[in-house]
Amino acid sequence: MSRVCVVVVAGFDVNMRSHIGQRLGALAYQASLEPVFPAVTSTFQASLTTGRSVAEHGIICNGLYTRREPESHNLLDRDSYPEFRREVSFWEQSSELVKVPRFWAKWGIKTAMLFFQQSIGHTADIVLTPKPTHTPDGKTVSSCWARPDGLYDSLAAEFGPFPLHHYWGPIAGLPASEWIGKAAARVWEKESPDLQLVYIPHLDYNLQRLGPSAPAISQDVRQLDTILDPLISTVWKSEGKMLVIGDYGMSDVRGAVAPNLALRKAGLLKTTMDVDGKLLIDHAASKAFVMVDHQVGFLYAMPGSLESAVKVLRALPGINQIITEDQLSALEVNTPRAGDALLLTAADQWLMHDWWENDAEKPAWQFSVDIHRKPGYDPRELFFAGGKPGRMIAQDPHLVLGSHGLVSSDPSHCPAICTDIYLYPRRYRMTDLPGIIRGTLGVK
Repeated sequence: MSRVCVVVVAGFDVNMRSHIGQRLGALAYQASLEPVFPAVTSTFQASLTTGRSVAEHGIICNGLYTRREPESHNLLDRDSYPEFRREVSFWEQSSELVKVPRFWAKWGIKTAMLFFQQSIGHTADIVLTPKPTHTPDGKTVSSCWARPDGLYDSLAAEFGPFPLHHYWGPIAGLPASEWIGKAAARVWEKESPDLQLVYIPHLDYNLQRLGPSAPAISQDVRQLDTILDPLISTVWKSEGKMLVIGDYGMSDVRGAVAPNLALRKAGLLKTTMDVDGKLLIDHAASKAFVMVDHQVGFLYAMPGSLESAVKVLRALPGINQIITEDQLSALEVNTPRAGDALLLTAADQWLMHDWWENDAEKPAWQFSVDIHRKPGYDPRELFFAGGKPGRMIAQDPHLVLGSHGLVSSDPSHCPAICTDIYLYPRRYRMTDLPGIIRGTLGVK
């Protein structure tokens, strides 16, 4: 049978298939995936690689409220800002945070995971994922964690260092995806995995900056041909199969909601001062806190405070629904990590982590790209303050014009599938993919 290369393209939904170029269009079979909820990166990737629900694998979003899970502290990255990570931590990489095995665990095949979250550890034979070094003077040095030893060094010697600042931040864009595409082709050729999973990020950036309705997005989609051509050519040369899929659809947004500021004003969220007199959350003293990720928020309340917190948050304009703990099972998010309630925004809003009333209260890191000290995902990191290159990122939430996390009822917002593997139905569940891959690999 055939080796299989699975490429996950961030934000690639059914709407975008009309813009794909000739190379991607050569993948003759097209279908769609039922969205995973919450529709965010880490949750999708955990669902894809396990074939299981959020309630089972435990990756509720891109972050973890680690204060409630002290047993996870030994799995957290201690290389940068560990004191913050013990309260809330985003973009953790340990594979052990995923609570169930990956679907290929007992297949006896050689696997590769490139630029997937929660991939550091023993979950795959070949791993490549960003692992920058933070120097004492505040600089960030690009590097990657890799297995086998020497893999990243050989790729960097051939293609140059991984362009980390094009992977996230105000200049994030095409160069990161191009590097990943070339590296993936070389790994396929030199390491010969039976199953290779690759994450391509560049669509995500302008989808958030400009919104999915922006005409410029069609050009970003066409650029997938350039990015994936080396990989598709290499896979086909070895008679392998390609499965290109999206992870979620985006929606146009026009504003943001600040649940933690509302909780602070209600006296439920408490703050403390850092050494510079700026306000940090005092998690020990707070009765309620919301960990935000795009359009979904996770409410953690002290005993006796849930009802009060829900009342405050329900009154916020832009909050469409609050799902309490006893309703989470219907969404298959009934895991202790999900907290006491979920906040869902209106489709044209997103959630920001802010708890301050003015710039003078903000910690210095709020003005920078700082994904490990912020207790929530912050898409404003895609913009320079004032719109010009500089040291600070923008603070205006209205700059963000695209977001995700909710599951739309519109089938055109479902993640797209383009493949050369024969598919008969037009729509698949995530749990169907392991079987499709297994059959293509010929694993018994």
